[in-house]
Amino acid sequence: MSNVLEKNEKKFTVKFLLCIAMFLGVLALSVVLNENNDLSTISKGLLAMLPVVPIIFLLYVVVNQYRSFDEYIQRVMGESLLWAVGVVGCIAMAYGLLGEMVDVPTLNPAFMLPAIAVVFGIAQYIQLKGETYEE
Repeated sequence: MSNVLEKNEKKFTVKFLLCIAMFLGVLALSVVLNENNDLSTISKGLLAMLPVVPIIFLLYVVVNQYRSFDEYIQRVMGESLLWAVGVVGCIAMAYGLLGEMVDVPTLNPAFMLPAIAVVFGIAQYIQLKGETYEE
Protein backbone atom coordinates (compact mmCIF):
# COMPACT_ATOMS: atom_id res chain seq x y z
CA MET A 1 0.00 0.00 0.00
CA SER A 2 1.37 3.38 -0.91
CA ASN A 3 2.16 5.99 1.70
CA VAL A 4 -0.62 8.30 0.44
CA LEU A 5 -3.22 5.51 0.66
CA GLU A 6 -1.99 4.55 4.11
CA LYS A 7 -2.34 8.16 5.33
CA ASN A 8 -5.81 8.39 3.77
CA GLU A 9 -6.88 5.18 5.53
CA LYS A 10 -5.52 6.40 8.86
CA LYS A 11 -7.34 9.75 8.51
CA PHE A 12 -10.56 7.94 7.65
CA THR A 13 -10.21 5.56 10.60
CA VAL A 14 -9.58 8.42 13.04
CA LYS A 15 -12.53 10.44 11.72
CA PHE A 16 -14.76 7.35 11.73
CA LEU A 17 -13.87 6.48 15.32
CA LEU A 18 -14.32 10.10 16.42
CA CYS A 19 -17.82 10.13 14.95
CA ILE A 20 -18.67 6.84 16.70
CA ALA A 21 -17.28 8.21 19.99
CA MET A 22 -19.32 11.41 19.53
CA PHE A 23 -22.42 9.32 18.86
CA LEU A 24 -21.91 7.22 21.99
CA GLY A 25 -21.20 10.32 24.09
CA VAL A 26 -24.24 12.21 22.81
CA LEU A 27 -26.40 9.10 23.23
CA ALA A 28 -25.28 8.63 26.84
CA LEU A 29 -25.75 12.33 27.57
CA SER A 30 -29.24 12.38 26.10
CA VAL A 31 -30.29 9.30 28.10
CA VAL A 32 -28.91 10.75 31.36
CA LEU A 33 -30.50 14.16 30.76
CA ASN A 34 -33.83 12.56 29.91
CA GLU A 35 -33.85 10.32 33.00
CA ASN A 36 -32.67 12.96 35.48
CA ASN A 37 -34.75 15.95 34.38
CA ASP A 38 -38.42 16.72 34.04
CA LEU A 39 -38.45 17.91 30.43
CA SER A 40 -41.25 19.01 28.14
CA THR A 41 -42.37 16.75 25.31
CA ILE A 42 -40.63 18.94 22.73
CA SER A 43 -37.38 18.89 24.74
CA LYS A 44 -37.58 15.10 25.08
CA GLY A 45 -38.15 14.77 21.35
CA LEU A 46 -35.19 16.98 20.47
CA LEU A 47 -33.04 15.16 23.03
CA ALA A 48 -34.05 11.79 21.57
CA MET A 49 -33.05 12.88 18.05
CA LEU A 50 -29.77 14.55 19.07
CA PRO A 51 -27.62 11.36 18.64
CA VAL A 52 -28.47 11.40 14.92
CA VAL A 53 -26.26 14.48 14.40
CA PRO A 54 -22.94 12.56 14.81
CA ILE A 55 -24.32 9.87 12.48
CA ILE A 56 -24.85 12.55 9.82
CA PHE A 57 -21.19 13.55 10.23
CA LEU A 58 -20.26 9.86 9.99
CA LEU A 59 -22.20 9.60 6.74
CA TYR A 60 -20.27 12.59 5.38
CA VAL A 61 -16.95 10.92 6.33
CA VAL A 62 -17.94 7.63 4.68
CA VAL A 63 -19.15 9.33 1.48
CA ASN A 64 -15.86 11.22 1.18
CA GLN A 65 -13.94 7.98 1.64
CA TYR A 66 -16.15 6.28 -0.97
CA ARG A 67 -15.32 9.04 -3.48
CA SER A 68 -11.60 8.33 -3.04
CA PHE A 69 -11.98 4.68 -4.13
CA ASP A 70 -11.44 3.44 -7.68
CA GLU A 71 -14.35 2.46 -9.92
CA TYR A 72 -14.15 -1.25 -9.11
CA ILE A 73 -14.47 -0.79 -5.35
CA GLN A 74 -17.18 1.83 -5.85
CA ARG A 75 -19.13 -0.68 -7.96
CA VAL A 76 -18.74 -3.41 -5.35
CA MET A 77 -19.78 -1.07 -2.56
CA GLY A 78 -22.70 0.32 -4.55
CA GLU A 79 -24.07 -3.12 -5.34
CA SER A 80 -23.55 -4.24 -1.74
CA LEU A 81 -25.47 -1.22 -0.50
CA LEU A 82 -28.33 -1.97 -2.88
CA TRP A 83 -28.47 -5.55 -1.59
CA ALA A 84 -28.34 -4.38 2.02
CA VAL A 85 -31.11 -1.80 1.67
CA GLY A 86 -33.19 -4.23 -0.39
CA VAL A 87 -32.84 -7.15 2.02
CA VAL A 88 -33.46 -5.08 5.16
CA GLY A 89 -36.33 -3.25 3.45
CA CYS A 90 -37.98 -6.51 2.39
CA ILE A 91 -37.58 -7.99 5.87
CA ALA A 92 -39.03 -4.84 7.44
CA MET A 93 -41.96 -4.83 5.03
CA ALA A 94 -42.63 -8.55 5.58
CA TYR A 95 -42.48 -8.09 9.35
CA GLY A 96 -44.83 -5.10 9.13
CA LEU A 97 -47.31 -7.05 7.01
CA LEU A 98 -47.05 -9.99 9.39
CA GLY A 99 -47.77 -7.62 12.27
CA GLU A 100 -51.03 -6.63 10.60
CA MET A 101 -52.29 -10.22 10.74
CA VAL A 102 -50.52 -11.83 13.71
CA ASP A 103 -49.42 -10.46 17.07
CA VAL A 104 -45.66 -10.06 16.88
CA PRO A 105 -43.33 -8.11 19.16
CA THR A 106 -42.61 -4.58 18.00
CA LEU A 107 -39.13 -3.81 16.73
CA ASN A 108 -37.48 -0.45 17.15
CA PRO A 109 -36.72 1.16 13.77
CA ALA A 110 -33.43 2.45 15.23
CA PHE A 111 -32.01 -1.01 14.53
CA MET A 112 -32.47 -0.66 10.77
CA LEU A 113 -29.23 1.30 10.17
CA PRO A 114 -27.07 -1.23 12.06
CA ALA A 115 -28.88 -4.05 10.22
CA ILE A 116 -28.12 -2.39 6.88
CA ALA A 117 -24.46 -2.03 7.91
CA VAL A 118 -24.23 -5.75 8.80
CA VAL A 119 -25.92 -6.93 5.59
CA PHE A 120 -23.73 -4.47 3.63
CA GLY A 121 -20.59 -6.05 5.10
CA ILE A 122 -21.82 -9.57 4.36
CA ALA A 123 -22.78 -8.62 0.79
CA GLN A 124 -19.37 -7.03 0.23
CA TYR A 125 -17.61 -10.12 1.57
CA ILE A 126 -19.64 -12.42 -0.68
CA GLN A 127 -19.09 -10.22 -3.72
CA LEU A 128 -15.34 -9.86 -3.22
CA LYS A 129 -14.88 -13.54 -2.37
CA GLY A 130 -16.85 -14.65 -5.43
CA GLU A 131 -14.93 -12.40 -7.79
CA THR A 132 -11.50 -13.67 -6.71
CA TYR A 133 -12.34 -17.12 -8.07
CA GLU A 134 -13.71 -15.89 -11.40
CA GLU A 135 -10.27 -15.09 -12.82
